[in-house]
Amino acid sequence: MSFYHSIAKYYRDIFPLQPVQAHFVRESITDPAKSALLDVGCGTGDLSRELADSFSRVTGIDLDTAMLDFARESAPANLEFFILDMLTIQKRFGEGAFNGVLCFGNTLVHLNAAESIFAFIQQARMVLGSSGKLLLQLINYDRILDQGIQALPTIETDKCSFVRNYQYDKESHLVNFESILTIKSRAESIRNRIPLYPLRQAELRSMLTEAGFSSISCYGNFKKDALKKNSIPLVVEASI
Repeated sequence: MSFYHSIAKYYRDIFPLQPVQAHFVRESITDPAKSALLDVGCGTGDLSRELADSFSRVTGIDLDTAMLDFARESAPANLEFFILDMLTIQKRFGEGAFNGVLCFGNTLVHLNAAESIFAFIQQARMVLGSSGKLLLQLINYDRILDQGIQALPTIETDKCSFVRNYQYDKESHLVNFESILTIKSRAESIRNRIPLYPLRQAELRSMLTEAGFSSISCYGNFKKDALKKNSIPLVVEASI
């Protein structure tokens, strides 16, 4: 069973919809009512559904069937979900299909090689229209690597706790991400371990520039506060 398949039932409790994310997207994309949006790694689709109220068309993609089963519940007419590999978006949708592409939730680094990440960025550039934007959110791996961070803050809810441990392996240049989801009502734990590529800000900027993005802004959160060495997330807005 895959990592996300195993936690799909509890995903909304661990990662509830954050209105600040939706506001960031609406503020970034010019004229949302006339714009089409692609949500890459949409999970249970809560952000996609929220944005469908503002955008003319929203498409969510994910590889996990259990996540998409939740996402498809009561989806409005202008919102579609597909099981799709993020490295096939250009083939599936064609050039200029969207005004905005977003990839949040540290999804990008699950492509655990620099070549794969760059391939996605290139495809995102191709499916965007002439004034399109790519919006990204991942962990600030400069902080993880430079400060030797070995864990993110544990997420505690009434139903569960979610422990997130990071172990950097110098030989492979990958971070081994170990999660422990504990269901409080049953004292049951679900453990997962997956490799992630620790993408630094400078490397990401270089990829975006090479792919054809001319304006790149990096922030420390979705409120567009300045990125600092202790910022936990890295939020990026890249324009063609």
